[in-house]
Amino acid sequence: MGFLGLFSKGPLTQQKIDKIAKLASNPFAQPDVRMREMQRLLADGSPEALRGVLKRFACNASGGIADEDEKKWLEDALVSIGDDALEPLRGFIGTEKQLTYALQGYRRITGDREAIRFFLEALLNYGPDDHRSIEAKLQLIWQLSERLDDERVIPDLADFLLDHSDDVRWAVMDLVERAADNGSLTDNDVERVCARLGELVTEEDVSLRIQQRAAELLATREWTIQGDAESLAPLLEETFFLDKKRYVRRRAKKRV
Repeated sequence: MGFLGLFSKGPLTQQKIDKIAKLASNPFAQPDVRMREMQRLLADGSPEALRGVLKRFACNASGGIADEDEKKWLEDALVSIGDDALEPLRGFIGTEKQLTYALQGYRRITGDREAIRFFLEALLNYGPDDHRSIEAKLQLIWQLSERLDDERVIPDLADFLLDHSDDVRWAVMDLVERAADNGSLTDNDVERVCARLGELVTEEDVSLRIQQRAAELLATREWTIQGDAESLAPLLEETFFLDKKRYVRRRAKKRV
């Protein structure tokens, strides 16, 4: 029996939807109660009801296994609804922080190409300067990591090497290395990436952790950097230097 067969008392009012959604996303409610309320919203099937049920993804219920099972169940239910779930999912992905199951559901409905387009759009809407969306940006980046062979991914990710968050910068460097390893970087990709890495290794207001990672990446790949800087940031000077051809080189270890 489908959702509509379980509950058939007519469409829900917005007030009722809000009340049901609050209970469905209550982390302290019993699992069977949350499940029942999610089913009521799914049975209604209106955009408003689907936006309400998506709030379940934004809360973490007590009991990790039950929480994961409920979210996976909801992801599967949304996929079974199909295209009618896309607009509510887009709204949720563009505004919330806990996105994993919503992103997976969106991708399963639309397929990779459209999902990558929308995930990049959502990421760019946040931008590198938004310090309140770190977790959302990381989850979008992890989804994009599955399709580094898509020609749109690295060019749009490059600006996030200069993100407000070191965690985002680190994650993007991970993806750049993976793309380099699998041969999916174009010359234009490398040029774009190196421009941002060059800023990381020459500016003084970048953390040592990030500067060392960026310098290591440039030195290992033998990529040149752009710009007018004649030397690397002071924190790097003990272990790296910038040669005349603008390659980042490791300094030879001093003998004791």
